[in-house]
Amino acid sequence: MAKTSRTTRKTTAKPKSATKKKPAARKAAAAGDNAARLRAALLHLIATHGWRDLSLAAIAEEAGLDMEAAHDIYPTKGALLLGLARETDNDILRSLKYDPLEGDAKDRLFDLLMRRFDHLQQSRDAYLTLLRELPQTPFEAACLSRQLRRSMGLMLETAGISASGLKGLLRLQGLMAIYLAGLNAWRRDDSADLAKTMAEIDKRLGQAVRITEMFAARTTAA
Repeated sequence: MAKTSRTTRKTTAKPKSATKKKPAARKAAAAGDNAARLRAALLHLIATHGWRDLSLAAIAEEAGLDMEAAHDIYPTKGALLLGLARETDNDILRSLKYDPLEGDAKDRLFDLLMRRFDHLQQSRDAYLTLLRELPQTPFEAACLSRQLRRSMGLMLETAGISASGLKGLLRLQGLMAIYLAGLNAWRRDDSADLAKTMAEIDKRLGQAVRITEMFAARTTAA
C-alpha cells in the first residue's frame, strides 16, 4: 500500500564553523545566497505580477541586486526558472537525509512525488500562475519540459528504479504521465493535506503496477 499521509519533516541545525571562511569560500557563499534571493524574488513576482511580462531586471531589483550580479548567476529569466526547478530536486534529495524513503518501489515513488507537491504547495499562488502563463512563452516552456524529464528520471533513480535503456524510457514516460495527472489534480485540490492529489497519485501508480505485472506475466508465459 502506498502511504496515505506524509510524515513531519524534521530539520536539524547545522553547526557553525569555528574558522573564518576564506575569500573564495565567502564569494561562493554569497553567490549561493544571491541565487536563493533571485529564486525567492521570482516566486514573489510571479504570484503578484504574473510570469509572461516579467523581466530579469524586475527580478533583480526585487532581490536587491544589480543586473550585473543577477546576470552573472542567471543570465536569462528562463535560466532562473530552470534554477528554481533544479533547486526543487535538490531540496527533495536533501530531505532524504533526515526522512529516508521506505517501502516498496510504489511507496518510494509515491513519497517522492508527494514531496514535490509539498514543495509546490509552499508557493502555490506562484506555481498556479506559472502553469497558466507558461504556455504563452514557448521557449521557456520547452526548456522547463526538458528539465521535468530530467527531474522525473532522477525520481526513478532515487527510488531505486533504473531510468536507462528502453525499459527506462518507458518507465520515464509512465512517471511523466503520472506526475502530470497529479499536477492537474493539485491545481484543483483545495484540501489542507492535499488528499485529492495523494489519491490521484496513488491511483495512477497502482495502475502502472498492474500494467507492469500484466506484461511481466505475458513475457513469462511466452
